[in-house]
Amino acid sequence: MGRERRRYARLVRPLDGTWYGRSGPAPCRITDISWGGCFVDSRTTPSMHEATVVSLGVGGDAIEIAGRVVSVDQEIGFAVQFDALTAGQVRVMMRLLGDPPEAEAQLVSPPLKVRR
Repeated sequence: MGRERRRYARLVRPLDGTWYGRSGPAPCRITDISWGGCFVDSRTTPSMHEATVVSLGVGGDAIEIAGRVVSVDQEIGFAVQFDALTAGQVRVMMRLLGDPPEAEAQLVSPPLKVRR
């Protein structure tokens, strides 16, 4: 069995969204998401290492997260590694994922103080 490369636990649940690349916005389905990134199921795919923004709805809020494409499968979609999250993005993501891991608090811009 291969070694798990993911740093964070992921939520496997389809979420409707949009991704923004060089060619503009495209509808997508986010099939899994974690504190570090997500997998975008899309008919169109960006280039490897391309900067992108992923947008999704969480409850009544929309969230846009910038990141970089780290894997592409031309048939099903691509993986995005998120850039540092803002405190507002973390608050919305907490509704999906619960509290961020302690190490993740340092990746928030500016650093987030996690209250337990």
